[in-house]
Amino acid sequence: MPAESLAASAIGDDLAEELSWLKLDEVTQAVDLAEIEHAYQALELEEARVEVEISECIEGSAKVEAHLAQLFALQENVAAMATQLVPMQSVIDATAVNAGAISGSVRFLDQERLKLERALETVKETSLLKTRLAELLTAMDARDIDAAATLVHEYATTGSETLDSPFVCFAAPAHASNAAAGLESPRETIAAATKELVERVSYMFDAAVESNNTREIGRCFRLFPLLGEEQRGLDRYSEFLCSAIADKSRLTGEVRGSVYALRITRLFEAIAAVIDNHFSLVEQHYGAGRMVRVIQRLQMEGARRACMVLDFFEEERHIKRRLSQIQLADASAIKARAQPRSVEREDAISDADFKDITSILVEIVLIERQIATFGRFLESRAAPEARSLLEDPEARDRVFLAPEALAKLAPISSQSTFDANASYNRSSGGVFDENTGLIAHTPLSARLEWLTDTYVTLETFFVSRSVAKAMALDDADSLTGWNDVISSDADSAGRKGQLSGPSATGAGRHSKAQGSGFSQTAQGIQQTSSCVGDMFFVVKTALEHAISIQQPAAIEAVTQCVISSMNSEFLAAMQSRALEKWATAAASSRSALGSTASSESGWRLPGVGSPGGSAEHTAVPVQLSPQAQSQRRVLVALNNLDLACTYLQKTVDGLRANASAEWARASRNDDAARAKTAIDTLAAFSAKFTHVKQRSLEQIGVHVLKPWMRAILQHSYCDIKYVLTDEEFNDMQSDNLFQQRFMLKFRGLAQQLSPRLTPGNFAAALDLAISSLAQDWERAIRQSKFNMLGGIMFEKDVREIQRYLEQESGSLLRPRFARLVQMADVLAVESAADIRHIMDAQPVDVSARGALSEKDIQGLLANRIDLAAGSDGPKDTTG
Repeated sequence: MPAESLAASAIGDDLAEELSWLKLDEVTQAVDLAEIEHAYQALELEEARVEVEISECIEGSAKVEAHLAQLFALQENVAAMATQLVPMQSVIDATAVNAGAISGSVRFLDQERLKLERALETVKETSLLKTRLAELLTAMDARDIDAAATLVHEYATTGSETLDSPFVCFAAPAHASNAAAGLESPRETIAAATKELVERVSYMFDAAVESNNTREIGRCFRLFPLLGEEQRGLDRYSEFLCSAIADKSRLTGEVRGSVYALRITRLFEAIAAVIDNHFSLVEQHYGAGRMVRVIQRLQMEGARRACMVLDFFEEERHIKRRLSQIQLADASAIKARAQPRSVEREDAISDADFKDITSILVEIVLIERQIATFGRFLESRAAPEARSLLEDPEARDRVFLAPEALAKLAPISSQSTFDANASYNRSSGGVFDENTGLIAHTPLSARLEWLTDTYVTLETFFVSRSVAKAMALDDADSLTGWNDVISSDADSAGRKGQLSGPSATGAGRHSKAQGSGFSQTAQGIQQTSSCVGDMFFVVKTALEHAISIQQPAAIEAVTQCVISSMNSEFLAAMQSRALEKWATAAASSRSALGSTASSESGWRLPGVGSPGGSAEHTAVPVQLSPQAQSQRRVLVALNNLDLACTYLQKTVDGLRANASAEWARASRNDDAARAKTAIDTLAAFSAKFTHVKQRSLEQIGVHVLKPWMRAILQHSYCDIKYVLTDEEFNDMQSDNLFQQRFMLKFRGLAQQLSPRLTPGNFAAALDLAISSLAQDWERAIRQSKFNMLGGIMFEKDVREIQRYLEQESGSLLRPRFARLVQMADVLAVESAADIRHIMDAQPVDVSARGALSEKDIQGLLANRIDLAAGSDGPKDTTG
């Protein structure tokens, strides 16, 4: 059987594939033999499949008959069961009817039960209300304020629904006080009791304040919120704290100096202590955010008392008279500028007046600094409280003081301001700061503006007057150590007192120039004058004052005044001095480079001078020569400019650090940005110092250093030639006079400049001198004759001088000497054919003028007397 099934399945699959294309119409119309045969085969397969299916049906007929017999038997059982179910259906229908009736009764009973429970709860609450009302009246009669306030608070929080019940009339206790007062409902009874309790607690609070009973004050303060009088409790407690501030801020003992700054400090310290000490108490009994109302009251109290202190300060310090004096002095100064200098002008402000103005200025700075610090403290305490009220605008409106209340708290002179602001919405930011909840404009705000304007007037006058005085008292014409004139003559440099030992009294200001091998220690030469230190002390003090008061307008005004004063007083004077013509000592003329006949050179090889002066400098002034005075004026001004650049950069760095620290917790970022911009403006002003200093250095380089380097070079080349025999070459190798002369002369010049210049100026002067040396040396070499041995010796000279200058100056000089090294390589070649290798290997670190051109190389080769035009080897020139 399974085999037949598998066969039938296989036949069916094949037949399905064959008959998938076969249709009856196509079979009947087939005429092609191949198509007829194919259709015949498909029909045979179909016939086989049908036979297999018929065989399967015949074999399964027995099972089908067995199943039919089982179904007939089940039909009889079903009929019997249906007969039995008919009575049961009747019973079920009757039961369903009874269940519906029972369910309705149960629902009715549940509703009645709920009504009964509510009635019982109402009776219980009414009974409890009656009992509590009796307790309240008893407590009122017994003057048990705490118990009565607690009962009132319970009614306010949980008993409002009970008081609205229709059965509340049954809770009215039969009390004599009720009958006397004509009270009928419990609501009236509670309201009357609450009103009476508020009056009693207020009276007790006032009595406790009068007797300074802090324990009773705290007790009454805790009762106000139980009676629903939070605002009254906070206001009464704030009044008590304000009255306590007067005693805590009072100065004890005699105070001298900045007494008003000390009063302001004590006042704000007392308020800060009160806020910190009572913060937790208010938050515990009144809730989060309620302390901001107390802070607002204390802010107004502090502003009121601070205004009183400032009024006394203005009167006692005669501020108006001082401002009038300054205005008159400024007008006199403007008028004096238009008059000839020969006309003497009277100073409107004496030294005593100026001293008083300075002390007033310091006191104003202290006062404004304390006001700014106190403002930051209030912001730090009020901001968290204000944030906690943001989620509940209604509570925010209840807690914040009303504009009309602010007007009552302000002094009479300031009430109009608050009256004008009374129409503003308290949540719109018109009266209060949105971020902190503090009062935006207090009476102190207007006084602070006046105080800032007064500070700016006094500070700008102080700066301009002090800078002018520093320049007038400048000791540039009395600096010591400038007796000897700087000269390019190495002999004079070696003999005179500039190389003497250290002074017994120590070196003068900035007399030690460091950073190179030429620097001389403790020469007793004062490099800078007093005006730089005095001016920057004034500048630094004024700008630190401006930053400490945290007013961006003040910082901007003081910065502009500082820049104007330094520009008109210091920079103009230094520029005039530094750009003066330098009077130099006449140097002896020397023979031209490469001359075969010259006079005595005058150079010698002993040590670099001997002490030429006393070991101690006395205070007796020495009359300087005009040349020495001229050099002192120029170099001291140049040093002052270099020192001013350094001081200004340090001052700016310190101001930036101070500004970042002062404004780290500031609420307004735009103020910090304005302060930073003002400091950046001051930093940019240093470019003027640098520009004037560079101009002076360039002038010294052109008119002084360049002629000196040319004279040193001429002196060093006296009796020196580069057309050498073998014997002369060997002698120069063992005893190179050019190198010894140059090093001696250059060291003598550097040792004269080093103690007279600051390290920065000395390094710049060396750079200019070396640049001039390289240019003049190149020019001289083009005018000299060489042979190969002379070219080799010149190459050694260049490299040795470069090494010496690099070692002594501490700088890399390869770019400066790159062209000279190239020229030495060209002049030292054995044949003209070797020039190609030099041209192919141009140095990278050449100076700004670039590498040698082909024309330059041809000109140098023309100076080689041992190289004939077009020859490949040197000629014999020794015979």
